Amino acid sequence: MLKESSVILKETIHKKDMSFFVFTLSILLLPLSINLSTFTFVLSIALKLIQVALKRDKLFATKALKHSSIIGLCFFTFIEINSILQSDIYYNFFHFEKQYMHFALFFLTPILLRNKRENKILIYALFLGVAISILYVFFSAVLYNLTFDKYAFENLLDLHHTYLSMFVLTFVNYSVVQIFIRKSNANIALKALYVFLAALSLGLMYLLDSKVSMFVFLFLFLIHSLPELSKKNTGYYIFFLVLILFVISAFINKVNVNYERALDFRLQIWEVSFQVFENNPIFGNLTLSEKDLLNYNHFINGKYYYLDSDLNSHNQFLSILMRFGVFGFLVLFLFVINVFRKVNPRTKRLDIREGFGFFVIILMVFYIENILDRHHGIVYTTLFYNYYLVALENAES
Repeated sequence: MLKESSVILKETIHKKDMSFFVFTLSILLLPLSINLSTFTFVLSIALKLIQVALKRDKLFATKALKHSSIIGLCFFTFIEINSILQSDIYYNFFHFEKQYMHFALFFLTPILLRNKRENKILIYALFLGVAISILYVFFSAVLYNLTFDKYAFENLLDLHHTYLSMFVLTFVNYSVVQIFIRKSNANIALKALYVFLAALSLGLMYLLDSKVSMFVFLFLFLIHSLPELSKKNTGYYIFFLVLILFVISAFINKVNVNYERALDFRLQIWEVSFQVFENNPIFGNLTLSEKDLLNYNHFINGKYYYLDSDLNSHNQFLSILMRFGVFGFLVLFLFVINVFRKVNPRTKRLDIREGFGFFVIILMVFYIENILDRHHGIVYTTLFYNYYLVALENAES
């Protein structure tokens, strides 16, 4: 991994592709500093546009990225037109940065990625950034006598445990695929290392009290291991499955009260979110921000204790439906169709498995959180959607 990363970096510098280099730096900084990651991300876009204008570089490295950007631009255009029609151009202008600007990443991120081989450095950069962030928080906790938990990450790095868990699960997905899908004669020591790191990841999510992540971990193990099940390895699979179930059982006993509380408040918010959707199911409601819409309906329903909570819908699917309606949801569904269209005879089984694992992660997190409204979530989603899109297309140049 390190050798491959250094080679790709040297090639990037040799090609003077500074936008891709800065973009890689932005992904490295994603778990470490939201401000620096945002700054370098914007800088990478500016550098890319300069390279296209002055050096005649291609705007898109592959057809898959071009199609992804077109879909993203259609969605962003729909949002803007819909917002202006439902309110007015002044409202849209004054609320653009907070409510709509981040959705521009749907069409901007694809211009930053390269071909399949070069894109590998992006996932390595995220893994390195996650490792550095975990070590930084761990040693800071030891040094300042803090508890190493989810609050330590929030206080020291402004990193919510949901996003950290997503980043860690991406590594777990990558590791489990390497363990089960690689040829049986692959480096045994390397596979053992992946097993060890996956176990550490499970332990980290246990400490973070990340509820959905524990079950995503189990699901990733099952979808990647069961197709490879045989008489020779049944014993190993049963051992690891029992071990994972034991950890999850201990975790459930640890946070049993939190599960009930989290489910109760989510069900009430989801009910109100669906009511907002029902009022304008086709084009959604963009007359107010999502939190204001929910607070208004909490007030109408007499749930005054929710008015000061400043909560969003905590469900990305409902958030999209209530804000952009069925029409907006269908435009976004084109991203899913685009994935299936890119699978072809050249697509490797390993890439299909890894890509499927990513979609499992993102869709399950969508069910319990709004992640597209924050830098950590929108960058992660648009980056890895396009990363696996190129891998499935198997575009090497």
